[in-house]
Amino acid sequence: MWVTKSYNDKFQQEYKIENKLHEIKGERHTLELFNSEAFGQIALLDEGMLLQNLLCVQSEFLAHILACSHKEPRRVLIAGSFNLEIAFEFLRHEDLSVDFLQFDLKVLESLIGFLPHYKQVLESPRFTLIPQKSEEFLAQNREESKAHYDIILFLDSAQKAQDYQELLDAKGILMIKSPQILLETLEVKKLLESLEDFRVKMPCFAPLSPLQDCYIFASKAYHPTADIQLQRADMLEGLQYYHANLHESAFVLPKAIKTALFGVARN
Repeated sequence: MWVTKSYNDKFQQEYKIENKLHEIKGERHTLELFNSEAFGQIALLDEGMLLQNLLCVQSEFLAHILACSHKEPRRVLIAGSFNLEIAFEFLRHEDLSVDFLQFDLKVLESLIGFLPHYKQVLESPRFTLIPQKSEEFLAQNREESKAHYDIILFLDSAQKAQDYQELLDAKGILMIKSPQILLETLEVKKLLESLEDFRVKMPCFAPLSPLQDCYIFASKAYHPTADIQLQRADMLEGLQYYHANLHESAFVLPKAIKTALFGVARN
């Protein structure tokens, strides 16, 4: 048996599974859980796929790329994800507090056995679960002129990342999901063009990740490699994936891609 992760109508990947464990339908999202000899369990969600044995790849990559690119981050917003392990990695940084925007609690609660630090994250005094729909959350924060996040990680490709820009601090960083950089370069270019208000806009990817997920790092002030906080990155302990050299390599693109994105990507 195989489970398929589709990127578009021309590209997909298949993963061998042993059997299907559960299917959970939430208010907007559906979660399917499978047993896998290679990956422990596989979680298939609308936002993509999570591999239980390789959760460290996405979680460490996203959290520490962002936290180690900002000089003094204090507040983080994670939106459009069920992966609480990203929050766990952010919380390794003692000065950070994390807001996690996710209203589909039925699906989130179904991952309690899949995510190894589920309970630890929810019990952290520096973690806040916000069970609101994004539209309600954005409207409320606009009306109350609440400020604002140093880092926003937005992983819902079905919604507009631009809606979250005004929630960023003046030196804030936004990270969003991107189309596959190598296979959908023109779509990446369009997405970069839509992020008009950022001084730095750089595609990146998690090196050696089997999921092939790609992202765009957009910052109003900080450059992810020129401003990397090396001491902070080097002091992190107990990691399996992230380190300072990998941080820098995540932004290295093939020559043809650099040429195609010249003038649109800002670095």
